[in-house]
Amino acid sequence: MTQGTHDLFKIEVKESLLLWAMKRSNKSVAELSKRQNLRKIGEWLAGTGKPTRPQLEAFAKATYTPFGYLLLPEPPHERPPSVPHFRTVKNVAPPMRSVNLEDTIRIVKRRQEWASDYLKEIGAKPLDFVGSSKIGDDPIDVANDIRAKLGLKQSWTAKYTKWKSAQDHLQKRMEDARIFLSANSVVQYDIHRKLDPEEFRGFVLVDEYAPFVFVNSADMGGAQMFTLAHELAHVWVGASASFDLRRLAPAPEDDLELACNRIAAEFLAPTKEMRRRWDEFVDSADGPYKAASRHFKVSRIVAARRALDTKCIPKREFDKFYDDYVRQAQQEQQGLKGRQQERRGGPSFYHTAPSRISKRFLQTVITAVGERRILYREAYSLTGLKSETFDEIRMRLGGASREQ
Repeated sequence: MTQGTHDLFKIEVKESLLLWAMKRSNKSVAELSKRQNLRKIGEWLAGTGKPTRPQLEAFAKATYTPFGYLLLPEPPHERPPSVPHFRTVKNVAPPMRSVNLEDTIRIVKRRQEWASDYLKEIGAKPLDFVGSSKIGDDPIDVANDIRAKLGLKQSWTAKYTKWKSAQDHLQKRMEDARIFLSANSVVQYDIHRKLDPEEFRGFVLVDEYAPFVFVNSADMGGAQMFTLAHELAHVWVGASASFDLRRLAPAPEDDLELACNRIAAEFLAPTKEMRRRWDEFVDSADGPYKAASRHFKVSRIVAARRALDTKCIPKREFDKFYDDYVRQAQQEQQGLKGRQQERRGGPSFYHTAPSRISKRFLQTVITAVGERRILYREAYSLTGLKSETFDEIRMRLGGASREQ
């Protein structure tokens, strides 16, 4: 085969498109060139070589880019999800929001739009608590209203011996109230596309029929209760957002984030109660954070954050505790992974899929399929599941199989 004939099988792709795809996916030349079929990426960028179609397809997959985009004359102007991203660290230029976060928001947004349309179609009423509060409202009043709407008593955590049990109960009450809750650590089910908790701990998409909250489950478990409470506050004030909540603190110069954090704080560990009992917590044999954790049914890290917010401890003490806690949590996570590998895996996909998608959303899709309001192929597309997996999860959630 002559060189000229061989070139017919290669694709002309502009350097600007390759650079754009790499930037949006945060992938470097060095990282990509380690892959067998992308070793010549340097030549493509320099214009001294061209990729074959399989090579360009591999590049598209590695950078999470739709293949057709790479054939355009110039980089497309993608419209990012219209969700503000709040960062705790001030006076730092915000980085480009990762493609993993943007794709996750798009997936959840599509589910929300479908769920909202479906609920309207079947005559469901809008949720009166969505956007029912304002930024200037008393955080105590808003926290009390959240409890009331979720069917939680003032001392609802008292019956639980562990904070994780209280968190599980809160999550169930949220979905019972028609707040769709997803918790995932990767984009959909792709284990190679991990979600970075340093970039975001969660996000909220507000809708009066189908509010969705998303928790980055790659975050340390002890912080997730705080994220949930912060997200509930966003639902009540009617404001969509994503946020990093570094060290469990909001964006410091934004009134919305500060208000949501105050509401979340009052919901988890009321200021007056924390201050009134602090000396008692300090005198505890277990130490103040464990005692506060036991009393409020929050993790020790949340208890420490509340102690800082209520001025019971100085920031340097919280920072030291936070760093130690994170280090310990990482060690425990590594140990858990090791034990799971010894047992050849952790929980099955069928066990984790409902919480990744939202159990309430899955049940809504299953109902719509049963009512023949949507086709199976749309159900598979909405959930990202294959036919056999969808049917198995449907059976596990109490739905009839397709054959029935």
